[in-house]
Amino acid sequence: MSEFEDANVDKDILSQIFGDDMADDTKEEKAEDSLFADSSADEETVTAEEEGKEDDPETEEEELSVEDILKAAKEEEEPEAVEEELSVEDILKAAKEENTRPQEPVKAAQPDGDDEVTVITKGTTINGGISSEGSLEVMGTITGDVDCLGKVAVYGTISGNVSAADVLVETKRLEGNIKSEGAVEVAGGTVVIGDIEGTSATVAGAVKGNIDVNGPVIVDSTAIVQGSIKAKSIQVNTGAVVDGYCSLNYAGVNLDEFFEDK
Repeated sequence: MSEFEDANVDKDILSQIFGDDMADDTKEEKAEDSLFADSSADEETVTAEEEGKEDDPETEEEELSVEDILKAAKEEEEPEAVEEELSVEDILKAAKEENTRPQEPVKAAQPDGDDEVTVITKGTTINGGISSEGSLEVMGTITGDVDCLGKVAVYGTISGNVSAADVLVETKRLEGNIKSEGAVEVAGGTVVIGDIEGTSATVAGAVKGNIDVNGPVIVDSTAIVQGSIKAKSIQVNTGAVVDGYCSLNYAGVNLDEFFEDK
């Protein structure tokens, strides 16, 4: 300023020039100070709020209240679980009652031998006897005796005796005796040349031979029997032809007693 004083420069002008610049610098410094002051104040305020939250007992009460709510909800769900367990017990009890109901008897399995069936196909010719532990279906031709533990069904031709548990003859002609542990059936249109033995017999075809059955005998309306019939009971349908002597030997009745003179 001494130089300007020496130069006799107007002080008022200098003060106006430098005074405005200085004023502007002062304003900027004040603005910066106020900015930093505000930021520091904000930081202090945030810090104070965080500390207040940590120390605020109301926040802890809110957290505890949430736990209490969850605990209460869990306690409310427990009775439902008990009801579900009880309902399961009821289901088991009902199932037990259902199992105690009488069930249909289980059929006993048949021996494997009864399930095995040997088939003599059509066009097959066998010269000689046949023995089988199972059942037999004959559609071809057999010249010889047939002995089976199962059932024999004859649809082809057999020239020989037949012995089996059950016998079905449904063919044009069979020459030989038939012996069965069970039933004998002679279908319509079949001709049997030989004797028949069994526990029951149904004749719808023609038989030339004696029939000896320890059980019932049914002579159908299409049957022709030339020979004697011995059975426990005899049923002769209208139209049947029987040429022979009929006797109820297995009826268990002594006929002579009814005609004795007492």
